[in-house]
Amino acid sequence: MNGYWHILRHELFSLFISPSTYVASFYFLSLLGIGFRFFIQGFAQTDWILPPLSSLIVGLTFGSPALVPFLTMRSFAEERRLGTLETLMSAPVGSFGLVLGKWMASLLFFLLISLLALCFPILLWYAFPSQAINLGFNQIEHWVGGFIFLGTFGASFTAVGIFASSLTKNQMVAGMLTFTLLTLYLAVMAFSFGEYRNESSPNGLNEFWNVCMGSLNQGLSKAQHFAVGIIDWSTLLHQAVITLFFLSLATLKIERLKH
Repeated sequence: MNGYWHILRHELFSLFISPSTYVASFYFLSLLGIGFRFFIQGFAQTDWILPPLSSLIVGLTFGSPALVPFLTMRSFAEERRLGTLETLMSAPVGSFGLVLGKWMASLLFFLLISLLALCFPILLWYAFPSQAINLGFNQIEHWVGGFIFLGTFGASFTAVGIFASSLTKNQMVAGMLTFTLLTLYLAVMAFSFGEYRNESSPNGLNEFWNVCMGSLNQGLSKAQHFAVGIIDWSTLLHQAVITLFFLSLATLKIERLKH
């Protein structure tokens, strides 16, 4: 367990001193803030039926392919390039503990960026309190549901990034692979958004397959539940399975590198 905490502290330190992390975070938050500003300004003229806060959550989710690669691409690719992975493997921590420590560091940094992004509506609330209340920013369930949704998908997104980084020695290749996988993931979610499915009694192979796919193709539909504070436990479970799946693949890859 001490080895796991050492890996976690080391990875967090590496993320906090990496210039690329700060540059990516700055541009990501800047673009997100500008988009949120214009959305709120024109909210009355839109047909957005969810709470305005959910627009920021959706923006963070779809912007993840531009941020997550910078958090995860160095995790194993850089260690392999520098030849320091063998040293880490000799530490008193197993392969899964090594993968878990690097993944947790990336996830914590992702959640930190998400918290910074959620400062935008807080600043608006401070500057224009009456307008913020009219927009529903005083509804605590919207904040809690949105952050749980972000944390859940952030866990699976960073797990994909850790897996991609374990496949190569090149940071750029790891980053592009992560970007591609996450973009495909979000494309499937967007393509299937709004499709009605009767999950209680799936009829036929196609509907059964859709139920098994879970949040992979129903994530945006379930985001509407989280946006109003309704926690969908099936989405949490499915995202946990996806996270564990990619972390297991990364662990198997690290185990192969030992031999």
